[in-house]
Amino acid sequence: MELEDAIVVVMRVGLAASVALLLAGLLLLGAGPDASAVASLRSPVNSSLYPPARLAANLPSHPAVALLFMGLAVLLITPLVRVALAVAEFVRERDVIYTALTIFVLAMLIISLVLPGHV
Repeated sequence: MELEDAIVVVMRVGLAASVALLLAGLLLLGAGPDASAVASLRSPVNSSLYPPARLAANLPSHPAVALLFMGLAVLLITPLVRVALAVAEFVRERDVIYTALTIFVLAMLIISLVLPGHV
């Protein structure tokens, strides 16, 4: 399989999985009794109030929100996989310049996900 074909498959599967998880989470949230409690600013799953470790600990008690977070995670990770595939292809082709540039892009993507954003 060529790189372009693999990238198309990764992007389509990532998008489809993300949409499926997000829709399932929205449907479950709408059908559940705690929809208004989750939407509250003081909700235990409000990612702006709590650190990620505490947020992750609260997700099992809110399966709809867990599905939404998983859908967003898949959506964020899909481009990382795409760039990682490009790095592997450029290494295989022994293209030093494109390998270095793509590793730099991959590092920037990973840093942007790992470091907390302060706006």
